[in-house]
Order: sequence, then C-alpha cells, then structure tokens
Amino acid sequence: MNIVMMGVQGSGKGTQAKMLSAHLGLPHISVGDIFRANIAQGTELGKRAQTYTDKGLLVPDEVVMDMMADRLKQADVAGGLLLDGFPRNAVQMACLEFVRPPEHVIYLDLDDVTAILRLSGRSECGKCQIIYGQNRPAKTKGVCDICGGPLKERTDDRDTEAIQQRLQAFHESVKEMLSYYSWKGVLRNIDAANDVGSVFQATLKALGK
Repeated sequence: MNIVMMGVQGSGKGTQAKMLSAHLGLPHISVGDIFRANIAQGTELGKRAQTYTDKGLLVPDEVVMDMMADRLKQADVAGGLLLDGFPRNAVQMACLEFVRPPEHVIYLDLDDVTAILRLSGRSECGKCQIIYGQNRPAKTKGVCDICGGPLKERTDDRDTEAIQQRLQAFHESVKEMLSYYSWKGVLRNIDAANDVGSVFQATLKALGK
C-alpha cells in the first residue's frame, strides 16, 4: 500500500504519519529526513541540496525528485510506504505518478485560524524531531515524552504574518494536486480540527482499516 500524507502546517501531519506507519507497518518516508541524511552523509545529492539550503533557498524540484527516486528504489519500501512531505507541487506529483503512484492520499483538512493557533505554541525535540503543541501537548512541560530530552520553541512559528504567508503558499501549491487526486478517486479528506486520537481513527476508517 502506497500512502501520501498531505496537510497544512499545524494539521498534525507528522504526528499522524508516525502513528500510521507504526500501526500499518509501513516505512515512514519524510522528505526532511531524506534531506538531512543526504547532507549529513555528504552524498552528491546532499551537496547539491546544501548549495541551496545554505543560502536559505528552496531546493529545486529536480534535486528533490532525484532524492526521492533514489529512496524509492531501496528494498524496504518494496511492499509499500507512507510519504510525508512529498509531493509538494504538481511537478513532484507527476514524478511520483511515474515511479510510485499512491493508492491513498490522506488530506488533513484544517482551517487557517486553527492552524495559526496551533503553530504559535509549538515546540520540538531536537533529538526525536517530534513536534508538540496545542493538539499534542507534552506530558511534562518542556520534556519530550519519547526520549526525555528538552523541548525548544520553534523560532519559525513566532511570526504570525510569516505563518500566514506559509499557509497561503501551501494552499496555492496543493490546489492542483487535490483536484487531480480527487478526480483519480484516491483522495481521502479528514477533518484535522479534532484531537489526535479521533483524527487517527477517522484516517484508519478512510483507509478501510
């Protein structure tokens, strides 16, 4: 089973992806993790990506697609996968349709007002990269539930105007993809305004699980 997770920032996409991956036994493929791994290992693709990230620029589609195509050739995803953060636009979607078309596209639908409220109070574990916030508070304030490490406030979530710009950019980039996946019959819309457990159960139901 090939699943794509999509959702605006603050929708809980990363949290739900990790939960689904564990429940379904599917590898969780995160674009951010792939970027960091390639850069840390000094691969040719990592070096290409770093020339852009060092300047604060978006990594071009061709580099992102090369990284994903390389990852999708690996043996652990032969039986299925859960993609998180890819595709991000129509060009990347066309690439995915060619190499590994998804049977299910989970779209975590969340209004911008709720998204901004959630984003403004987020913190992250530097070790696990798990994000905590309004919809997923840490059991102990400032401490990661998983590894016990300290949580740090996400500096990119402090500026409300910047958050609004990121949300607008997301809506523009996702519009064509939602239209295509809906036409194809693989889109599953989930109300992400509910609590984590309810969203997870709704997602499983949409997947027939």
